This record gives sequence, structure tokens and C-alpha cells, in this order.
Amino acid sequence: MIKILQGLNLESETSIVNITLEGENLGDISNILDKISSFHPIFLKEYTLSSTLLSIESKLPFLWRETADTFNKLSKEEITLSEAQEYIINTLVAKRIKSMSTVSSLESCIKKNIEITPSILENTKIAEPQEGYDNGFNRYFTLGCGKGSQITGSIASSKDAHMAQKIQRDKWATNTFIQRLNLPIPKWDTLPNKKYLEKIWDEYEKPVVIKPTGLTAGSGVSVGIDTLQKAFDAFDYAKEKVSGVHRSVWQTKVMIEEQIKGEDYRLLVIDGILQIATKRIPAFVIGNGKSTIEELIIKENSDPRRDVSNPAHILKPIAIDRPLLEYLTDQELSLEYIPKKEEKINVRKIASMSQGGITQDFTDSVGKEIKILVESIAQSVHAFVLGVDIMCLDISKPLTKDNGAILEINTMPESYLNYYPVLGKQRGYVADIYIETLLHENKCKKFVMIGQSSDNLSTLLRKKRVLSKDENVGEIIQDQYFINGIEISRGVEKYKAVESIKCNGYLDAIILHYRDWNEVTEYGLGFEHINTLFLTKDQTTNKENMKIVKRYKRKRLIDKIRTI
Repeated sequence: MIKILQGLNLESETSIVNITLEGENLGDISNILDKISSFHPIFLKEYTLSSTLLSIESKLPFLWRETADTFNKLSKEEITLSEAQEYIINTLVAKRIKSMSTVSSLESCIKKNIEITPSILENTKIAEPQEGYDNGFNRYFTLGCGKGSQITGSIASSKDAHMAQKIQRDKWATNTFIQRLNLPIPKWDTLPNKKYLEKIWDEYEKPVVIKPTGLTAGSGVSVGIDTLQKAFDAFDYAKEKVSGVHRSVWQTKVMIEEQIKGEDYRLLVIDGILQIATKRIPAFVIGNGKSTIEELIIKENSDPRRDVSNPAHILKPIAIDRPLLEYLTDQELSLEYIPKKEEKINVRKIASMSQGGITQDFTDSVGKEIKILVESIAQSVHAFVLGVDIMCLDISKPLTKDNGAILEINTMPESYLNYYPVLGKQRGYVADIYIETLLHENKCKKFVMIGQSSDNLSTLLRKKRVLSKDENVGEIIQDQYFINGIEISRGVEKYKAVESIKCNGYLDAIILHYRDWNEVTEYGLGFEHINTLFLTKDQTTNKENMKIVKRYKRKRLIDKIRTI
């Protein structure tokens, strides 16, 4: 059995998920809860555990309600600790909270008492990958509620134009668009086959880069190509990466471009304004005079910041794969080589964070010309958030043939790599800027009514001009869902009805009705923050409960308390 106290409630200002337990294996349950708690503070505030009840305080109650069956089976020893962890941590948490980019956005909402609601799927277990569909539906959240709320997936959102998403996913479309803006990009072309590659080979300054037009995270990318045979091998490698999986035509193309000299930078633009610039440094290891390169990589990968089982990780592990081995060979090295003490060995050519690289903050070094370029691109493709990749020798100077060029754009950049660089100033505060600008127009009024009145509250609020005649009002009364007085549905569980109404972007105001304090005790007040709490006179006589809501008012979790 599971019981959810949603939003502010009479026990806590944090939602509570109560799970009835039938067994006595409590130690393993604590093991899982403590591990998830160590990931990041957003997951749970605290928990209490007895032989009959697990009570979890969390601003993400939707996450924990899906654990009830697994925790109960674990308490009865019907499944092992390993099996429970596999579902709760490696499946449930991983599907709901993809990365630190998502964690940062949710953390900002939690600090500001902004509503967080799963947008599309209420139950992660049904969201298995389906051909032709994005199984990332699990990670879509509605932030805020009612009119002006926004749907997010990582840092991408419903404020990003569809055209921006289409342009950025295809490097051919990206380059064509940037050329249309007359902005600096390297010489490039698409490669239909090796014969065409051979035909144009002499037209390009060496070295060159060959890569798929539709893959991300550095997949299939080869750099430093200076011979035709290496180019043929790189073409085959790119084709290998785009084959074997069902892909659209635009994802299967391969392109060539002149390799730009310099350092690799990711610039993060939010709402048309450059917020952060970060240098991306290819993966490397530092010798100690004793360990082989392979042993140094293994040690580096043991860094907790590279633990991908933790959705709050800020670095990726260094994979020992074909490109890494080939790069070592190019340097006349192998995994068995023992670097001298303090000797730096680069193990990647590509400065990709997904391939184990690190970052360094360069925000204060960006020149005004580059700032104008990246803001121009973001506003021209109509992307609310855009990561712009630039290769250059000096980021403080204009991009020229000698100083660098624009490489790629991304409407779903892993923003935490900008927020939390390994070197230089950390800028976690930019997550707050993202949420503030994203929800700038979210003005939906949140009202709660406790008690039964002969007056219809929405009608009364219109008479008192708290609501205008033109505003759309949604109400949950018992198990009924109304919009502008018209019944939309009934018979829905309370928490499901409340989540549904929060996701409705049509509404200027939402009213949650409770017959009395007993219903509040049963379900919670529903919202993280309430604009006005209305009570009938008979409900104000409960002194203990009035103390609680007045305390919430002092904490500005409730703006006003009114008797009607």
C-alpha cells in the first residue's frame, strides 16, 4: 500500500511518500536509500523506516511512488539487494533523471518551490524503448504549472523552436544555415562515396576531419587525417558507426571538413544571451613512474565524478576502444607503456566530454566579436538554449581563417559541463538564470480551498475581481476535474488528478478543493507554493492546523490566508 501527501502538508513542507512494508529486511532498504541520497540532495530530504512503514520526504514524490512494489519485495526477501538496486537505481532513477543537466534544473526549481511534474509518462516502467519513438519521454518534466509552464528534457525545452532542433541535429543543415548567415565555418562537403572523396581530396588543406553528419558525443569522428588512405579508413569508420541501427537518411551521411587549429570551446547561450564559455580538454593521464597507461586509465575512471551510475556525475569514464588504441599507436605508445612521473599522456584526439575529457572555464575571456556570433546563431535558429562549439587559437579575438571557426550547434547541450568545469570558476548559478528566464511568463495562480461553502469559489473570485472573466480556471473537487465549470473527468486518484491539472497549459488559475482538514491530512495541500489558502470559518477553529499553515505563510510558502 502506498499513500502520497503531495506538496505542503500537515507533517512537512516537503511531499511525503508512505509505503507500507510487509517484511523485516530493513537493512537492504536503508542501503539503497542511503546510496541514492548520496547522489544529490534533490532525491530525498530524509526518510524514516520501521518494520511496517517506509516514509520518504522528497520534492520528487513521483520517483518514489514507483519504488513501492520493489521495496516491499525486498523487505520480504522475495528479491535480492542486487535485483532491487538494478531496478530502482539503474532503471528507475536512470530513466527519470538522465544527467546532471536535469539535476541542476530540478534543483533550481526545488529551491524556488516551483512545481515539478512528469509531463508525458506517470509510470517509468511502461516507458520501454519502442521503434520509432523516443524512450526519453521518461525524462520530460513540466516545470511550473498552468499557463506559461514549460516542458523540459535535460536543458532543452518547449521554448526551443522545432526548426532549431531540426537544424542542429544534422551537421549538413547546421553548416548550410551558418553559411547563410555569412558566419565563419571551415571548408566542408558531404561525401557520398570514396570515389568522390578521392576526387576532392586535393582541394582541402590538411589535416582534415571526417565524421557522420547526424551522430553526437564524438561518435564516428576522425581527426588529424593527412593521407588519402587515412581518409578512406575514416570514411569506413564513420559508415560503421551509422550502420547496424535503424537511422534516418540524414543520420547516415558522412562529411569532410578542414581541421581548425586551436582549442575546443563550448559556449552556452540562454534566451539569446551568452552565459558561459568552457574549454574542452581531451582525455589524458599523468604518469607516476610506476603504472602503465592502462592502469592509469583504470585509476582515473575510479574517480567518483566519473561514476555514470550516479545521475549527478560531472565527468565521463575514459573508454579503452579503437580510437584510443590507434591514437596511442600514432604516438608510438601502447597500454603497457609506463609514463615517467608527471609525464602527461594524451589518450584522445577529440575534446569530447563523453569520451573522458575535462573542462576549464573561459567565460571571462570571450571577445565581444565571438559573443555577437554565438548570440546571433541562437537567436536566428530560435533556440532558447544553444551550445555553440568553436575551435580557435584565441577566444578573446575575432574568428578568422588564422584564428578559428564555428564547428557545431546543439539544442540539448550537457549544460552541467559548463556549470561545473574541472578547472576555473564553477557557475551553478546559471541553472537559476535558466529557470528564471524559462518560466518568466508562468503566472498561473494557485489556490487551495478547505471547507464546504455555499458560494462557488471560482465565481466568488471573479466577483471580487481576483479572477477576470477571461481567465481559464481549473478545479479539482473530490475526484472531479473541472475547467471553467465544465466537468472534464471524474474518478481519478487525487494525486493523479492534481498532476494532470498542473500540466494543463491552458489554465490561468488552479483551485484544489478539500472538504475539511481530514482530507488535507490524507492527501496534502497539493502545491509546493500557494498564492492564497481559503478556509471556511468552521475550519479556522482547528488551532494546531492553523499554526502549521501560518508557519508556512511566515516562510512565504503561502502568500495569503483568507476566511470566506
